[in-house]
Amino acid sequence: MIEKTVYPDVQDITQEKDVASEGSADHVYIDPELEKKVVKKLDMYIVPVFMICYLFSFLDRSNLGNAKIQGLEKDLHLRETDFNVATSIFYVTYVVFEVPLVVLFKMVGPSRMIPIIMVSWSLVTTFTGFCQSYGGLVACRLILGACESALFPALNLYVSMFWKREEIARRASGIGISLALAGAFGGLFAGAIMEMDGAAGYPGWRWLFFIEGGISFCLGIAAYWLFPDSPETAYFLNPEERKLAKARLEIGGNYKTFDWADVKAAFKDPVCWLSGFIQFNADIYNYSISTFLPSIIRGMGYTSRQAQYLTIPCYVLGAGVYFGVATVSDRIKRRGPFILLAGCIIMAGYAVLLGTTTPGVRYFGCFLVLFGAPIIPGLNLTWLNTNMSPHYKRATAIGINQTIGNSGGVIAGQIYLNRESPGYKTGHAVSLTACGLTWVCTWIMMWILSRRNAEKDKKALEGNDDEGRGDHAVSFRYQL
Repeated sequence: MIEKTVYPDVQDITQEKDVASEGSADHVYIDPELEKKVVKKLDMYIVPVFMICYLFSFLDRSNLGNAKIQGLEKDLHLRETDFNVATSIFYVTYVVFEVPLVVLFKMVGPSRMIPIIMVSWSLVTTFTGFCQSYGGLVACRLILGACESALFPALNLYVSMFWKREEIARRASGIGISLALAGAFGGLFAGAIMEMDGAAGYPGWRWLFFIEGGISFCLGIAAYWLFPDSPETAYFLNPEERKLAKARLEIGGNYKTFDWADVKAAFKDPVCWLSGFIQFNADIYNYSISTFLPSIIRGMGYTSRQAQYLTIPCYVLGAGVYFGVATVSDRIKRRGPFILLAGCIIMAGYAVLLGTTTPGVRYFGCFLVLFGAPIIPGLNLTWLNTNMSPHYKRATAIGINQTIGNSGGVIAGQIYLNRESPGYKTGHAVSLTACGLTWVCTWIMMWILSRRNAEKDKKALEGNDDEGRGDHAVSFRYQL
């Protein structure tokens, strides 16, 4: 006879008393063997799909850096800081549309919203290839920012709609891995597209936008059938598996109806704002290195083609390290210590880039930066995701995090200046400072969460069994 597992563990999961399944949500029985089968199916059918979607999202956003060293600046007659403005302007509309769209995400439904997002940005990417002036490029970047704004926070929220909070980091790491792989694939793809330079009368950088936009469009159409709205509508689960998939999430508050109180609770929680400030600083270095890495490497004395290919090993390393860190992070239910370690490695990388002019040593500095680059923004968002409950507080918190965080993209586009090539002192110094601020704020976050857990421990010892709402419940423990 198969042994049954009883959820929740009072140390880790909030018991939501007003969530209904069969019987009380406080007494949900889960068949462990069937649960393993369900989780395996979720991993098999959902994770690869959202990884591919985000890979092309980031690819279509950051390919501007690859296009730059292939002749975009010359063909569009861009002046000294025009490219920096075109890079930064993307984040203006990105930030404006982020919160409202991510709050609507569950209401509209992933199977409808994700395809709309993807088809919209793919068309903008494709038409960017037809730009003839600086004004046209800026207009395309503004529209692209609005179209892509909801995807990253929506996918992180989507993970919490199918996996339990202790399972989230490893699955959400797929998004961070996609970011790193987008850099690797972008360099490989851009290098190959250079062979099409002059085909049909178009320079290679225009073909970069045409082809990447076309692929994203096809994926957007397919996404309508590939993204289930919830566990009970998952096409790859049978009725029994759907029932179990729903039951194991009900206790975590995933099936609560919309309540403005949850939205207000997120805005009042200082953890949301501190997390956003961590994300802000992390995105300054993360977005700048993803856009300007080809230019940084070309400044070491390599050709444009060589620079495209030399970005690939850096990103592959980052992807592999992030997956390993996320797996261990999920296993031990800790986020902060890994963020602190990654911050030390990234700061060492920028110190190397600032302190030497030797090409080989500077290239090693790029490896150090990319070694930890995906970890901080990825785990910071996972940290917030697992520490917010119920669903609409979590959705609002992620929106706040991403709105504040992506504002850093405006700064990221302005700090690597052509006149400072090949040293890029300002860019490296600002990135180093931003990473240092992230490191300090992570310590503060760990202190706040530890203090909250200690207060709950004290209440539990006093016999206070107030379950409250979401993460305010005495039985809910914040992950450090």
